[in-house]
Amino acid sequence: MVKTKITVSVEKPVVDNAKLALLKKGRTLSDYIEKSLRSLSTSEILDDMCKELNLNCGYISGEDVEKNRPDLTGRVYSETEVREMRNERASRLS
Repeated sequence: MVKTKITVSVEKPVVDNAKLALLKKGRTLSDYIEKSLRSLSTSEILDDMCKELNLNCGYISGEDVEKNRPDLTGRVYSETEVREMRNERASRLS
C-alpha cells in the first residue's frame, strides 16, 4: 500500500510524551496515528451499517463488560456435571 505524508500541528511536549510512551511499547508515532485513523474509519463504517440495518449498535467499554458479567461465585460444578448438563441441553435441542 502506498504511504502518504500528512502535516499536523501538535504541541511539542505532547508529541515528545507520545513518542516516549510508544517507544516503550516498540511502536512508532506513525503506526499509532495510522491505526487510530483506521479505527475511526472502521467506526464510521460500522455506524453507517447499523443505521442502514436499523440496529441499535452501541459500543460497550471493557468496564461495562466487567460490570455486566454474571456473578459466578455460586456453586462450582465438576467437569462431569458440566458435561452432563451440556449433553442434556444438546438432547433437548435435537
